[in-house]
Amino acid sequence: MTFFTCIIFALSGIFTVDYQPPPDGIGSEILLLNTRSFGMGGVCAGVPDSTSFSMLNPAASAWTRDGGVCFGGRYSEGDVKAWDNQLGFPMVSAFVPLPGGIVISGAIEGRSRLDTELQEAVNDNYTGEFTWSGGFAETYTGISVRTNDWLAFSFGGRCSFGNILSDIILVSTDSIPPIPVNSVYRDDARFRMAWGGTLGVLINTDRLGLGFSISTDRKGTLDVDRDFISTGLADSSSRMYSLPGEVSAGISFRPIERLLIGMDIYSRKAMNILDSHTDDGSVYSIGAEINVEGGISARCGFSHMNGLWRNGADTFTAGAGYSFSEERAGIDIAAGYQYWHDLQDRFREETVLCVSLWVTEKWLGR
Repeated sequence: MTFFTCIIFALSGIFTVDYQPPPDGIGSEILLLNTRSFGMGGVCAGVPDSTSFSMLNPAASAWTRDGGVCFGGRYSEGDVKAWDNQLGFPMVSAFVPLPGGIVISGAIEGRSRLDTELQEAVNDNYTGEFTWSGGFAETYTGISVRTNDWLAFSFGGRCSFGNILSDIILVSTDSIPPIPVNSVYRDDARFRMAWGGTLGVLINTDRLGLGFSISTDRKGTLDVDRDFISTGLADSSSRMYSLPGEVSAGISFRPIERLLIGMDIYSRKAMNILDSHTDDGSVYSIGAEINVEGGISARCGFSHMNGLWRNGADTFTAGAGYSFSEERAGIDIAAGYQYWHDLQDRFREETVLCVSLWVTEKWLGR
């Protein structure tokens, strides 16, 4: 803030505070799962996938034989205000197979959403009314290389970015004249892209699948632009932020050709961002998929979260998939019910519906 701006604020009686981070940090998070994986309770790290993309193990896309795209959406109802009766940020992924067993893949998907408000005293003379909204998204760009029929590796970059908009009204509680002018302003917190590396490996045979993926820590710049509505003045500041790395591992097996059973574990270090702390922890998943006749697949699964953003949450899921026109395209659908207790030991629940549509280059007659 410049000296001239400070003089203007002093003369106009405007009082301001430093950037006030939301109490929920970056908001209510979700695990980055495609519709097929969600229907199987979150199983994906050890399962090859030729029609969609999993950010938790990009090596699974190495079994893609035809180029294509996948579009996914998420709708929720429950006790989380940020997601209740809302559509999630759409998931979009694309694949381009090249000679030599190489597949170029990219994806973008929503990671968190924020919608909260708070009223509290900022000092002895002012009370602040704060409203926050926004969210985070993540992208991936990389290649998967299948060295032979049963082994694949992936190398790529993971990028996180987001935006949080804050509306603030500072109301004077001082009754002694002269009463300072109330301050009304808006903070636009922009999380610049934070890049990190992602490595993955997948072993896949006719009966067994084994996968592992690791993502490094990511650091970026947070720019806060402040606009004062009553004066037309502006201010800005910058700071650094960081996101912790993640690890995913999974195993799958086929007791019979039509039945797939898998187990996954996802782990992340503790996260401290915007003065909000999220514990480290893991998500344990188990699920199954059975191929029925006529290109129809049925799925079910269960997961348990230990720590992280919803400690103790249990999730039951079910889903189905259908591929038509000789696997030129297909649709996947899944539903899940999750319940947990928050920090105040209040019972919370959420119902989620996921739908995705995938199309390959075969649809164009290639």
